[in-house]
Amino acid sequence: MKVKVMFLGPLAEFIGRPTVEFDLPDKATYGDLLDDIGSRFGDKLHPRIWDHEKRFFKAQVLVVGAGRDHEARETPLLENEDIKIIPFLPGG
Repeated sequence: MKVKVMFLGPLAEFIGRPTVEFDLPDKATYGDLLDDIGSRFGDKLHPRIWDHEKRFFKAQVLVVGAGRDHEARETPLLENEDIKIIPFLPGG
């Protein structure tokens, strides 16, 4: 199954491009996507927003797709789902 991920803000700079398409197994979960992100881009992500050992985004990042937040690794993904990964930026 395919999902498209939009990395917003400084995440696009870390990754090197704003949008990446992932080809995941059928019935993939958010955890499968996180594992793939970690394998492909983990070394480019700042440890303040990415837990390199556990392979997940920390609390300073919001992940949304199909009108819902993706928080639990067990959350099923939808075929051709568009997912946005949004870092919270400090400031006012």
